Amino acid sequence: MLTSSFCVAEISAAQNDSTRYAIEVKYHQGIVVPHHTSMTYLINDYARGGEINLIRQRHKAGLWESYLNRPETGIGFWFSSFGRPDIYGEGFAIYPFINFRLFQLGKLNAKYKVALGLGYANKPFKVGENTYNTVFGSHLNAYVGFGLRLDYPLTERLALSGNFSLNHLSNGSARKPNNGINTATLALGATYDLVPYKEPEYKRARPEASKAREWIASVSAGRNQAAAYNPTIYWSGSITASHLWYKTEVKAYGIGLDLIKFGGAPLASKNFQDIDEHRDYSFSDDLYAGVFGMMESHLGSTALYLALGGYIYHKTEPRQPVYARLGVRQKIAANIFGHFGIKANFFTAEFIEFGLGYRWRYKQ
Repeated sequence: MLTSSFCVAEISAAQNDSTRYAIEVKYHQGIVVPHHTSMTYLINDYARGGEINLIRQRHKAGLWESYLNRPETGIGFWFSSFGRPDIYGEGFAIYPFINFRLFQLGKLNAKYKVALGLGYANKPFKVGENTYNTVFGSHLNAYVGFGLRLDYPLTERLALSGNFSLNHLSNGSARKPNNGINTATLALGATYDLVPYKEPEYKRARPEASKAREWIASVSAGRNQAAAYNPTIYWSGSITASHLWYKTEVKAYGIGLDLIKFGGAPLASKNFQDIDEHRDYSFSDDLYAGVFGMMESHLGSTALYLALGGYIYHKTEPRQPVYARLGVRQKIAANIFGHFGIKANFFTAEFIEFGLGYRWRYKQ
């Protein structure tokens, strides 16, 4: 999804070096998706909130945006209620985002949004005070947002938009309970350009094909609480090696191997009544090995990646036979990058990981 697009946008000579800046405000209203039974009985109101986004759109030839049909990028701030303020409180998030173009019909533009950032919950679970809140175990959380939008310009500075979005907030099991919360909302918004803007003319062309090949190696670490009944915080992490085949300069596919340590795995994979409280678990009980397929989208010095894998070794039975990763890699220097991501056992987050890695491109 992150890399599907599109075409090279060759901007007309008069617009080649232009950069557009704009401010967007939105009001949204929708529902909290009750993905756990307890939430069904507790929620008694809609999810309401808003967004403020700072938008940049660059048209200069040779930039990575020209290979993805000139998407909008920027920084955003999101806030929302969750249908039961006295229990779930409100959530806030700050995030980088990208709005990819889908199609255009006259003045009407269709786009889809991808955002990944940090969130804050103002009323998490607390023993003896807020025990009904099983969705947030901590104030600090990760935020993931996806959306579809339609933009219609009224003048060269002002445009209106309609949006449908899915938003997720959870702490990646850093603290339990951590069911996370999901909202599905509709929004109305307005975008104001700092200088008058008119859509430049361009002609479409496909991105240049690439035969580049690359090895990637990375190490990462994170912390998690394996089970709500055990307050211990465990170290987790992974060592990963993967190989990428580039299709274009902005899109690559790959396969890889994982060695994963999931701290407290036996506590997370079993029900409370099945735990032997007198057993001492060893380091090997937390270890898993897996193989995965992945795709990577390059946005200048930043890369977005999505991986789906299956376990080939485990001593402790995983809750699901497959796992997933979603994250961001940022170039630091030459072939070295830092990365941030979420490791999940299918749809259940296990830990948030931070790490360092090395790229070796052996074929251009």
